[in-house]
Amino acid sequence: MIRTVLKEIIASNSMLPFAIRDEVVKQTMHIQELFPTPIIITHIDKALNQKTLAFIKSKEIKYVRNLGGNSISSDLYTLESDELNDIKKVLTDSVNEYFKKIIIPDEEVELYITNSWINVNKNGEAHHLHKHTNSMVSGVLYIDTCEGDTISFSNENSEVFGNLKFNDIPKTKWTVHEWDIPAINNRLIIFPSSLLHFVKPRPNTCTGSRISLSFNTWIKGDTWVAESRSR
Repeated sequence: MIRTVLKEIIASNSMLPFAIRDEVVKQTMHIQELFPTPIIITHIDKALNQKTLAFIKSKEIKYVRNLGGNSISSDLYTLESDELNDIKKVLTDSVNEYFKKIIIPDEEVELYITNSWINVNKNGEAHHLHKHTNSMVSGVLYIDTCEGDTISFSNENSEVFGNLKFNDIPKTKWTVHEWDIPAINNRLIIFPSSLLHFVKPRPNTCTGSRISLSFNTWIKGDTWVAESRSR
């Protein structure tokens, strides 16, 4: 039975495969994923990250309290500092590589960084659920973290079959409501700005403060679309 085979697969792997075998009729059911959300996880040079950390610690940066208890820099153009030209170039190149791999545009277009700011979380502090408006692609670079730090992405369409709910079912990419990704030093995560995300309260076992640098982007170039005849 399909149900039996499916249970065996789930037991051996938390993620469902692309194909499910039907032992009764000897056929294979292929699962086609529609509308996936692309998230890129990469790492930057450690020395460059340390340079960014040194810059942050050397400056008298003003912070404002954010929803969830954490703090963000009042300066929303952090990457405009001359001392951060190197890291800004790396982030700009990375976000454009992501954008062009996903979109594959025919036109000469590129993304450029608009806003950029520093986030600081002390133990017990969180960051509220949100998305980044007026931005195409966003990113976050982890500068100083500890084991247990994460970022969580929220799935607005986790109820695949409408209002049907079960008390206890395996968490798969089709049914999970949220997904945690470890926040590791030197790690850069790039994602669509419309994707909901948040930070859970920082573990009390951590030392120091969690520091990250976030940024938004916008597009420049020829974005003319024939159907709309607008620019």
